[in-house]
Amino acid sequence: MACRAVAQAGLVAGTASLDEERAFPLLLVAGWLTTAADLMLEQALLDSLA
Repeated sequence: MACRAVAQAGLVAGTASLDEERAFPLLLVAGWLTTAADLMLEQALLDSLA
């Protein structure tokens, strides 16, 4: 799932342009990258409990 979040961020970043787009596509990039980071941290915590 984290890989999917990073892929989504890359897709949105690839189509977003600071010159022609509003801030929303860039917010999507930030959101997807945050999701990926959260998923990886959650998995690391779960692994440390096992």
